[in-house]
Amino acid sequence: MEKFVDDDSGYEKWIDSHPDGYVLNAERGTLNTYHMKLHQATCYTIVPTSDIRRTHHYIKVCSTDMDEIVAWVLAEYGEEPKRCGTPICKTNE
Repeated sequence: MEKFVDDDSGYEKWIDSHPDGYVLNAERGTLNTYHMKLHQATCYTIVPTSDIRRTHHYIKVCSTDMDEIVAWVLAEYGEEPKRCGTPICKTNE
């Protein structure tokens, strides 16, 4: 599991190297799961496609194992993260 904060290039490299991976997108300073969502690495809502800084206001916690991210969130926040609601994202299967 890797965490990206203010590291867009590292995040982009991870996404390119792990298209079957998963990404927890969490608002910086979040204290609960309300401001975090779990995505498949190829979800169009989190894939870097412009000059928008992806790891500035939000952090990215990435893993090739979705269960690893879910377990970490459960341990840190006491509940599972929300899953992405887009139809093509496979976190809801």
